[in-house]
Amino acid sequence: MVLASLRGYLGHHSQRRIGCRALQGRSHTWGCVMRRNRWRDDAGVSLTELLVSMAVFSILMAIVTSVMISLTYQSKDTLARTRALQEARLGVAQIDRQVRSGNVILNPALEDFDSSGVAPYFSMRIFTQEDGVDRCVQWRVIDTDEDGFGNLEFRSWDPQYPIVNEFTAWGAVANNLIEMDVVPTSESDILRHDPTTWPPFWVDGAASGDTIAQFVRITLRLKDPREREDSLPLSVSTVVTGRNTVFGYPASSCTNAPLASAS
Repeated sequence: MVLASLRGYLGHHSQRRIGCRALQGRSHTWGCVMRRNRWRDDAGVSLTELLVSMAVFSILMAIVTSVMISLTYQSKDTLARTRALQEARLGVAQIDRQVRSGNVILNPALEDFDSSGVAPYFSMRIFTQEDGVDRCVQWRVIDTDEDGFGNLEFRSWDPQYPIVNEFTAWGAVANNLIEMDVVPTSESDILRHDPTTWPPFWVDGAASGDTIAQFVRITLRLKDPREREDSLPLSVSTVVTGRNTVFGYPASSCTNAPLASAS
């Protein structure tokens, strides 16, 4: 009886050690093959598969990085353009207030370098009554340090100048104004249908009708230095209306002005 038990025990463990080889030709063969296939599939990936996976991942990372960099630049440009636009609108709003309370807008084409420091069409004078006080106000667009980015500046003086020798220094309202491609030297260089030819200040003859220097178009071109070089400049343009001859104010008002270099 003991001998029979020992034989059974040894036979059982012998079959476990033999494994799938002892089962060839039997019904268990297919199950053993499936187990071997699972073990082979779980063993890992080949070098070729690994290289292909790494290449695909590298391409995806390059695309994602490129998109992120592009979005960063676009966000930076948008913020810079917003700042420039706010400054331009601030300057135009201040000019508009002075014009609405003003009596005369002098023709920007008649501006001279001695009193403005810039070429004609880059300066404008207004005889205004802003806040109930008569003042002569002068605006100009000037690139003082010649770095390609100018300022929108203004100053004011007493209408009785030089009898009343009182005036303010130039103060900047907006920065980062850029130059025109071609600076107009006469009215014929300004084309109403082509905004690229519009200087900072000029009399819009089509809108002014019978009055002289009453409707003046203001055009400011801005670009923040922090924007990319290939980004397009921002342009702000509007028309301001002075009362001029409507109430009989002389067009010679504010013709006497301090020198542009006076401070």
